[in-house]
Amino acid sequence: MPAGIHAGGALVEVPEHLLKRSRDRRKDLGAATDDEPAAEIPPSETAAAPAVAQTQAPAAMAASSLPELPELEPEPEPQPEPVKPWIQAALTRKKIPVWAVPVLIFLPFWAIIFAGTLESPERDSEIISMGREVYEGVGGCAGCHGAEGGGGVGPALSDGEVMATFNDWEDHVIWVINGSPAEPGTLYGDNDEVSLGAANGMPAFGEDLNAREILAVVYFERVELGGANEADLHDLEELFEAEEVVPEELNFQIGQTFPSTLRGLLASAGIGAG
Repeated sequence: MPAGIHAGGALVEVPEHLLKRSRDRRKDLGAATDDEPAAEIPPSETAAAPAVAQTQAPAAMAASSLPELPELEPEPEPQPEPVKPWIQAALTRKKIPVWAVPVLIFLPFWAIIFAGTLESPERDSEIISMGREVYEGVGGCAGCHGAEGGGGVGPALSDGEVMATFNDWEDHVIWVINGSPAEPGTLYGDNDEVSLGAANGMPAFGEDLNAREILAVVYFERVELGGANEADLHDLEELFEAEEVVPEELNFQIGQTFPSTLRGLLASAGIGAG
């Protein structure tokens, strides 16, 4: 029958499991029970036991009271935003090399210089140079016919006018040598121009210019001012270059220079008739 406790004359029964728990507890603490003597426990251990029990009990209670937390998965790393197509094209496009930068800077200046080299070079053949010198200088032709052959005191030579008057270059040469006919009103040229006479018309240059100068100025007036094709004046140019036949000291005689005279010079130079 389980043990009881007498309190105030009444007997109160204590359940067996409580008694057993008490005995086990006392045994853990080294105290004597009703069946066994108390074990000898060093004072230090008996004094420390309650403290250890007191410190372990709350920790155990705290540990048992905390809920078990689920394991957290690591947060995934943020994925980079996709590169826009136009940005990708810019990144992969070939860059301008460093050496090209100064080239691009000075390109406009080089373009100007290059454009200057594309200009038509001024004709500098000997016959053109001498003809221009005679027309603008020693012959004084520009004073009457204009600097560009547009006419003035004398008739116009530009825009084919000189070829309309003298279709054959030989007649043009004879006109420069002899000048206008002496009598005013005399017709001359292929389109029957009316002469103003020797006093008011074209002066005779046979004595003032040598044969090469007259050939050169006729070539200049027909090609540079009149617009004639140089191929049509091939015989005249060859005669000018035949210095053994037409030397600088040669002068055409006024009044005696006829097409036959020029053709005789062309034959002497081995040039076909013009």
